[in-house]
Amino acid sequence: MQKQLQQITADMQLEEHYHTLEKALLDLYFHKNCTTKSLAHTTDLPIPIVSAMKQEFAKQGWGKHSLTKKGQLAISQYFQLSGADAKLYLQLTTDDAFRTEWITQNISELSTIYDARPKADVAIDQAKCTVETALKRALLALDYTMLLNKRILCLGDDDFISIALAFLLKKIAPNSTTKIVVLDIDRRILCTISKIAKDYELPIKTDYYNVQEPLPKTYADQFDCVYTDTPYTLIGAQLFLSRAINALKPEAMRHVFFSYAKRSYQKQWQLQQSLHAMGFVIDSIQYEINTYEGAQILGATSQLFVLQATEQMTSYIPNQRKFTRPIYTGEIERKSVVYQCIHCQHALTVGAGYPYSTIAQLQASGCPNCKNNRFSQIKRTVEKSQSQHALGHHILLELHDCNDALLNDVQQIKKIMCQAAHIAKATIVTEHFHHFSPYGVSGVVIIQESHLTIHTWPEYGYAAIDVFTCNSKLALQDAVQYITEQFNAGNATQHYLHRGKP
Repeated sequence: MQKQLQQITADMQLEEHYHTLEKALLDLYFHKNCTTKSLAHTTDLPIPIVSAMKQEFAKQGWGKHSLTKKGQLAISQYFQLSGADAKLYLQLTTDDAFRTEWITQNISELSTIYDARPKADVAIDQAKCTVETALKRALLALDYTMLLNKRILCLGDDDFISIALAFLLKKIAPNSTTKIVVLDIDRRILCTISKIAKDYELPIKTDYYNVQEPLPKTYADQFDCVYTDTPYTLIGAQLFLSRAINALKPEAMRHVFFSYAKRSYQKQWQLQQSLHAMGFVIDSIQYEINTYEGAQILGATSQLFVLQATEQMTSYIPNQRKFTRPIYTGEIERKSVVYQCIHCQHALTVGAGYPYSTIAQLQASGCPNCKNNRFSQIKRTVEKSQSQHALGHHILLELHDCNDALLNDVQQIKKIMCQAAHIAKATIVTEHFHHFSPYGVSGVVIIQESHLTIHTWPEYGYAAIDVFTCNSKLALQDAVQYITEQFNAGNATQHYLHRGKP
């Protein structure tokens, strides 16, 4: 059936992947009868496109507004819906009040299992989410048609999301062929999940994996969606998401459910820049889902991004070799806090490398002098383990609506670029410029502090210019302003990048 859906997608020239057709077919199967308007709402497609899609379904003999017996059988076999609880599926996907009640009712059933989770290892940024959070995250797979007849990867799973997913799957479609894979560096987590999966006959496979190593070929291009709660550092998030990209099937319309700590607007901007560079579309940001046990993660909450893959996906960090830079918070920011016993005033330092790595451990053990377990914070220190300054400063200058004759004049362009280097107070080492036939110029000015480059498209009135330096004291903006004025650009934009910043 997948080939038929792919053919329909090609025949209709849909920009969306065949995954959109799966959404529509599941609606027709469970709702029995769907209007064109309701399917347009489900698939986010215009009504004329939905009408054409239903015509294609009818050509296959599956039905149009409702499914034929042939259509019901085909969809049931494709999604393995034999024994499925249609009523529960409908209530969970259409009734918010029922959904909330269902989560509450099932927390107790899962709590015993979740109590078996190993103690969180703060050295690798572990923090156990609540059972309620795990169920809410699992329901996202249902919302995004990523639960039935799919391959799901949990990339790091100290939250036991794999258990919640398998639990939900058994409730809705116990005969589904969905496979859930857990990859984690913590063997305690893997052993516990494996035992639970065996005891409860859950479709979960576990395997040891250090995300700093390349993703094994066994797991490359295999998954429909990925769940990951990454380290709460930007480089950690970039690495985990890069591995997620390697694991996803190459088609568009795949999803990543990505949990990450709330940050300042500047750090949020840096994160979203990375998501854009990797080819993700942010479908939504959920602020009410993630709650963690204890208060160690910024008030015990984090945000959850629903990311949609595109055909422009590219790993931020290549998958060819081991990644050696630090990725965990404790490696990048060594935090220590001095606490004072409220009873005897004895002071102790808590943090990585000290007898107590967390305040929770200190409280559980009690003051070594008087065994009191109440402490007050008197000093907090954060040491950066690596330089936080940028190694390079890079301006990408886009000049539109320039004089086409000037853009084809190699000597004049050479003069402008060299003068811009002087204005920036840079030291020129060498330069080279080349005129292409019939038009266009490329050139570079090598400076002791790095380089200035240009390439022109006279036929479009456009020039692409890079001004890059490892010396933050150079007058880059003065050079950029001079270049913009000399080319008399009608429209100029620039992008400023920090290069080599951790």
